[in-house]
Amino acid sequence: MVSPDNHTPLRFGIITDIHFSTENEPAAAAKTAADLSACLDCWQRNDIDFLVQLGDQIKGSDTHKEEEFRQVSSILNIFSGTIHHVLGNHCLALPRQTLMTALGLQTPFYAFTIRGFRFIVLDGMDVSVLRIPETLEDSQTLAFFHAHPELHDYCGAVGVQQQSWLKRELKEAELAGEKAIAVCHFPLLPETTDPKHGLLWNHREIAELLASSPAVKACFSGHYHYGGYALHKGIHFVVLPAFVNRHEHPGFTCGMVELHEERMVIRNQLQETLYDLTFH
Repeated sequence: MVSPDNHTPLRFGIITDIHFSTENEPAAAAKTAADLSACLDCWQRNDIDFLVQLGDQIKGSDTHKEEEFRQVSSILNIFSGTIHHVLGNHCLALPRQTLMTALGLQTPFYAFTIRGFRFIVLDGMDVSVLRIPETLEDSQTLAFFHAHPELHDYCGAVGVQQQSWLKRELKEAELAGEKAIAVCHFPLLPETTDPKHGLLWNHREIAELLASSPAVKACFSGHYHYGGYALHKGIHFVVLPAFVNRHEHPGFTCGMVELHEERMVIRNQLQETLYDLTFH
């Protein structure tokens, strides 16, 4: 493993659930754009290595979704570095392939490694009401959740082919001596969300799969607009508050994550520390 320099942590920006909307009055949309631009200024000042956008960057309204995406993209793309995008349920108001092409994604789930950390980005809408299942197992998963509407048709699951890929990524991280950071739009633990927002349909299975690997140190999610945290089997499950609800929780509009060899520090846009977590 190539260890990060203890004096120069890996630092990345993070934001979730922008829900950019053009339906409101122009002044409200302009304020949203200004607040999002302020996040870019924050990341620029703090010299981040890359940016993670955790999904739901648009509201996804029927009549304005293309314009929402155009406007939010024009702001985010001012960032001069790499943006790693995660697919959220609101994003998929746009056709999946159209969205992926616009975001520069070859596949909806993917991994990348930087300075000894392997980031594993999951597609939580792999199995959903928006897609035809690819396997018999996925068809059975979808049928089960069709029969349980209280689990929400705007959530989804990680399909069996993606699970096989995830297992390979975890094994490769272990063999390489890397620390793995999972990323998914949906929360993976019930204690980090509420019944209204819901969570990944097969959250138990995926959380246990992550916990089965000694490489996994943390998992980042969005979707639950008020944020949450839980430690489960040595993994830090962090759900970050939504940008769209920033006036309700001004302590987090966007943030930065510092990854050290033995710990992880999460700060908000004011450089205030939200979490200082030791890796297990």
